[in-house]
Amino acid sequence: MRKLAALVLPVMVLAGCAQGPAEPLSYAELIVGIDSKCDPYQTGAGADQISVEGAIGEQPVVTFPVPLSGSGIETNLVIEGDGGPIVGGQQVLLHFMGFNATTGDELQASDFTGTDYIPQDLYPGSVPDFCHALSGVQVGSRVAILLDAANAHGGVGIPSLAISETDGVIFVFDIMDAYLPKANGDKQAAEAGMPTVITAPDGQPGIQIPASDPPAEFQRTVLVEGGGEAIEIGDSVVLHYTGWTWAGEQFDSSWERMAPATFPITYDGLIEGFVMALDQVTVGSQVIAVIPPDLGYGDSSQGSIAPGSTLIFVIDVLGK
Repeated sequence: MRKLAALVLPVMVLAGCAQGPAEPLSYAELIVGIDSKCDPYQTGAGADQISVEGAIGEQPVVTFPVPLSGSGIETNLVIEGDGGPIVGGQQVLLHFMGFNATTGDELQASDFTGTDYIPQDLYPGSVPDFCHALSGVQVGSRVAILLDAANAHGGVGIPSLAISETDGVIFVFDIMDAYLPKANGDKQAAEAGMPTVITAPDGQPGIQIPASDPPAEFQRTVLVEGGGEAIEIGDSVVLHYTGWTWAGEQFDSSWERMAPATFPITYDGLIEGFVMALDQVTVGSQVIAVIPPDLGYGDSSQGSIAPGSTLIFVIDVLGK
């Protein structure tokens, strides 16, 4: 996301022992109750012929008969993790290795031994449809995926990778981490005078703005309180957000791009009101913030945003 300034428990005592604050929830705990957006992965006779040796954290050694063909999208669960299921409509972090299933040639690969993970957005209907290929797979797993030509590249080939119109493709993925597709936690009562947030089943928000003058001061309300880690200034976070002016004009939305935004929460990179909206908010939460001009773009215009505009952001904190 570009710079928003330029357009973006109390301690308990039990039996004489003190109990500290609860630990933040893991992805596996935060994802509970969120339904999958994609059909679950399916195995197949073709993918079962892919052999992958090596542990998570090691560069895999991959062998398969050449040529190898399959039908549709087939997933071979090589190593099963326990970090929570992939549900789609979200971003995952992975290591990958790709092969031409017809020729056996290796196409591309990341360093499975390092921490330079590759972000991949999983949405239904994409080509390749990794959302279907990975839905139901647990974080921490290693999978081998065989896609026929239609599902790998729409049957048009990829000349830059020497993949013809009839070639299938094999991917080996280590699923290292995943972020929530939307806020998920305890719903909180809305505050009087704030815009009303109406959320679609997939999590995308809409708003109803009061027929009144905008407030002069910054306001923030946590609408859903997640149980994950709290955001500190300087953290890099993964968010879905939509921004409106108080006049009701939507000027930006990661939801409509079908790609969550990742950026550090700093005053150098963001408008002051956006940082204030997220400071100490926990992963899994949804917040609404009303940002007066002096904490937003001030008297400057910014794209479609008129000078002196009060801004409204609804933000889902998906991970950090």
